[in-house]
Amino acid sequence: MKFLKLSGVLLLFITGITAILSLVMPVKQKIKRSVTIKAPAAVVYEHLIKLENFNRWSVWNNQDSTVKNTITGTDGMVGASSSWMGDPAISGEGKIEIITAEENKTVSHTIRFVKPKKRNALSTFDLDEKNGYTTLTWNFDMATPRPWNIFNLLYSLDKQVGKDFDAGLAALKTTVEKNAGTAKSKTYQVGTMNFPATTFAIIRQQVKLNDMSTFFARHLPILFEEAAKVNGAPATASGLYYRWDEKNQEADIAAALAVPPGSKIDNPIIQLIDIPASKAVFVNYYGAYARLRDAYASIDEYLAAHNLKQKMPSIEQYFSGPFQETDTSKWLTKIVFLVQ
Repeated sequence: MKFLKLSGVLLLFITGITAILSLVMPVKQKIKRSVTIKAPAAVVYEHLIKLENFNRWSVWNNQDSTVKNTITGTDGMVGASSSWMGDPAISGEGKIEIITAEENKTVSHTIRFVKPKKRNALSTFDLDEKNGYTTLTWNFDMATPRPWNIFNLLYSLDKQVGKDFDAGLAALKTTVEKNAGTAKSKTYQVGTMNFPATTFAIIRQQVKLNDMSTFFARHLPILFEEAAKVNGAPATASGLYYRWDEKNQEADIAAALAVPPGSKIDNPIIQLIDIPASKAVFVNYYGAYARLRDAYASIDEYLAAHNLKQKMPSIEQYFSGPFQETDTSKWLTKIVFLVQ
């Protein structure tokens, strides 16, 4: 009887300790790794956003010759996923899905491990560009729900597979730097036009190059709201570029919207400017914004060949983009250079 009492007390003690540990221990394990890549954030992002590329540089895919990947949806867009099935001892079975994609800044995946053990994880890549180099930070959070989180005392995910994350980032770095050094610029057809006299409502600021997408996403809706009060017909969202400073990674830009001449807008952050009619050259560019520089290079070559001088600002007109279309190949940006 005394033995049974002692066993009962011991069992209660172990149960109590287990419950306490489960409450105080974290419910996830985390891995964090970084690598610096000799390439702009736009180049790294363009490679990183594709699940097909992830499957190539992933260490686990390279270790398992039996693994098979199936991509569903439009690769490179939020909602696209890649399911894998391979050797249970190496790859197992699971699914990775793109849940966040902020151009040149962040890509996030949810990962669902099905076999050999069911687990869920969040994988996030953050990009930070400085002087043409991009620091890529990979954060990986594996859920360890209670009460199983007590085993975090005995098992370190970081020590067990952290080296695989280092190897994967090293493989990505090698691929991106190799491609960045050998990639050829695409040449675009440059046309001529007479740009009409236009009144723009603008919000103009000095903006870091990495913050440009956020700047436009924040301010274009304000312009549309105010312009709707003076002009019932929606205009084309535009960007005006007064200065581009690669060295300091910043630009003097304006979110812009054409409004009727003589319009009045009662908003202190919005200016009204008039751009006179002018001769101009242009390129109709289809694709993600990461490769706009090739279209600009084509215009610069045209100006030099025809002895033309640009008048600032340069103008981008966004006829379709992320607000209307998920397929980046259908994004249409008209780049206009006013010339003397």
